[in-house]
Order: sequence, then structure tokens, then C-alpha cells
Amino acid sequence: MTDQTAQARLYAAAKAGDKATIRALVFEDVDFGARDEEGRTAFNIATQHNKIDAAQTILAAKQTKDLQRMGLISDGFHGGYQGEERRGFGRRSDAA
Repeated sequence: MTDQTAQARLYAAAKAGDKATIRALVFEDVDFGARDEEGRTAFNIATQHNKIDAAQTILAAKQTKDLQRMGLISDGFHGGYQGEERRGFGRRSDAA
């Protein structure tokens, strides 16, 4: 059963364009394809409010949930660029 509080947070984040909250909800019991009382998905809500970056984040989050469900990635998958930062990419060089 889906956590209704988390589901409501997803709809609010979609409306506000809050990408950080959307990403965090991947690891909670949220259905990214569920519809609200007006029949809208989180993606519909984001696009309705012109939050294109949030809509893209919702699509990526939904894909991540699907991969978790298929067992192709673990529930603790975080992705990101940490590996590149460790190798020095993106850091300011003091060498002239």
C-alpha cells in the first residue's frame, strides 16, 4: 500500500517544481504513476504548472523505481557524479 503522505508530498513537489523532494521520494513508498483526486499524475501536475525540470525529474524517478522493481539496481542506488568529483573533475585547480 502506498504511503498517502508521501504521495501528497510528490504532488506538492511536482506543482512547486521541487526536484530535490521528487528525487528523495524515489526511496519511499510512492507510486509515480498514481493519479490524484482530479485524475492527474505527478508528471501531469508538473507540466500543467510549467515545471519542465520537475517533469523530467519525475520521468527519471519513475524509471529508477521501475529498475528497482525489476531488480536491476538496488533500492539504495543514488547515482550522481560522486565518482567524477573524486577523480578531480569539477574541482578548481590551483595550478596556474
